[in-house]
This record gives sequence, C-alpha cells and structure tokens, in this order.
Amino acid sequence: MNQTLHSISQRVGGLAIGCSLFFCPLWTAGAALSQNLQKCPVESANPSEIADAVRAAPSCAQSYEMMNVCRGAAGGDLALANIVVEKCEQVFVATLDAAALKSYSAARESCARRFVKKDANSISNQAACEAGVAVVFAHRADLEAMRAQRAANRPHPAAPGADAPAPAPFGGMPPK
Repeated sequence: MNQTLHSISQRVGGLAIGCSLFFCPLWTAGAALSQNLQKCPVESANPSEIADAVRAAPSCAQSYEMMNVCRGAAGGDLALANIVVEKCEQVFVATLDAAALKSYSAARESCARRFVKKDANSISNQAACEAGVAVVFAHRADLEAMRAQRAANRPHPAAPGADAPAPAPFGGMPPK
C-alpha cells in the first residue's frame, strides 16, 4: 500500500496527496486499475500520435497511465490531461448528483490551488492532478454500477413461512 501511494505521488508529478477518508482509498483503487506501463508505447515524439494513443486506450485508468508515462516526451501535457479528463467524465458525469458534482469541482479546484505558480512544470502537474481526480471519480462510478448490477442479480431470500422449512435453532438438527 505504501509503495502504491508513493507511485501515485510520482504519477501526479510529485504531488503529495493527503490521505483523507475520501482520497486515499480512491487514489489507490485508481492505481490498481492501471497497467503499470514502464515507458511510453508510442515510439514517436509527435504529440498528435501520443494524443491518439491516449484516446485509444480502452479505459479511463489506462489512458491516465499512458498519459503519465508519455508526459513530457513531446510537450503538450495539458492536451493529454484534457483527453484523459474528457474520457473519464464520459463514465461518470451523467450519474453525479448535485453534491457529487460539487465535490468533483472542489477536488479539481484543489489541484489549481496546489500549483499556484504558472510555469510549465506547475501547469503540467496541475493538469495531471485534475486528470487523476477524474480517474478517481470514474472508478467510483464503475464500482457503483457493479454494485447495482450485483444487487440486481442476487437472488432474493424467500419470505419466512414460504416453501422453505424453518432453520434449525443454533445450527442443530431440525425437529422431526
């Protein structure tokens, strides 16, 4: 777990993430989805080819991982982060209620507050932070959808007194 948090901190540009009840489980869950790419799979330093590869990633988390390993290879980190945010928002924005949307906006704004300097490195780190927030919210939406599907597929227990016999008390033999 500690190694996962360290790698997430590196992925968000060295940003030290406070481990609150909200962020810590969600950030680690987002990291668990990633493929842990070691180098950028795009051989070219052409920003449009890298952007196409980030767009073509099969999931939000995988596009985030690709963005992180390809960051700085050809500039355009802000454009890559925006692609990730757009891809992730497709997963969850429609499902957010007003409170969750406010929480999402506040999390993105906290990234802007952390990187007040407006040099190239800070702008890149802010964009990566905002993309990370979008990944977390998309992952949360995926979990909620899976829970709902699992609950719908779970058989409902029979009502007491229906066809099923009463259970034996204390796990013993049922009465004859």
